[in-house]
Amino acid sequence: MKENRGNIFLLIYTALFFIYMFVPIILIFIFAWNKGEGYNFPLQGATWQWFIELFRDGMAIKAIKNSIIIAVVSATISTLLGTALTFGIIKGISRYRVAFLTLLLLPVLMPSLTIAISALVFFRTISIPLGIPVVILSHVSISMSYVFLIMMGRIEGISLDIQEAAVDLGATWSQSFKDVIFPVLLPAMIAGWLFSFMISWNEFIVTYFLIGTEVTLPVYIFSQLRFGISPKVNVISVLITVFTLIIILILYFSTSIYKKIRAKII
Repeated sequence: MKENRGNIFLLIYTALFFIYMFVPIILIFIFAWNKGEGYNFPLQGATWQWFIELFRDGMAIKAIKNSIIIAVVSATISTLLGTALTFGIIKGISRYRVAFLTLLLLPVLMPSLTIAISALVFFRTISIPLGIPVVILSHVSISMSYVFLIMMGRIEGISLDIQEAAVDLGATWSQSFKDVIFPVLLPAMIAGWLFSFMISWNEFIVTYFLIGTEVTLPVYIFSQLRFGISPKVNVISVLITVFTLIIILILYFSTSIYKKIRAKII
């Protein structure tokens, strides 16, 4: 009897949790196609008006383009540098490893406001103008820590003896890395890139401090909210949600590909 009560309690708790998590997202989808500008029922009919207005808004399109550029460039740089850094620390450094790990975790644990202020003071001190390049550098400094955490578990499980064995069998060092090490690292690198992309895409505080006269999507949304909630914000939320679902599917399929590659190697 007690076990049944416990199961019922867990079932109710799980249902309430998912309702709390997903009902707001469902409401955003509903109001994105609502003719009215408010958030009241009954609805006033379906329309594509707000989607059309969003794509006619030059500032919104510019914000989306800037966000994509910043996220793609910073994620790519973070993944390459973070992977190399993880290899160097995990496989090449035996002394002071704990100190390096602690320093790399600081951007993850530090508040974004502290990072934003320190970055602003730094770039102002060395007279580098604010803008997209500065934002990219700042996002890289944050994202590299997340890439390191993702890659650390994968690289720790790699034995360099496999690469040496491939060299002994006639492969060059570059071939052994490309054919033996890289396929094992690829899923983790994809996950690190996607994670870095989403961090950069959603980052507001650091971007707001350093973007200067440019605009990104989070900054654009903030500017819209200051004058009331525009229906275009609902449309942006819908597009971001769909984009996030695509990212999740990519992660899922990359994991499946990794399992197939690992099965072939083993």
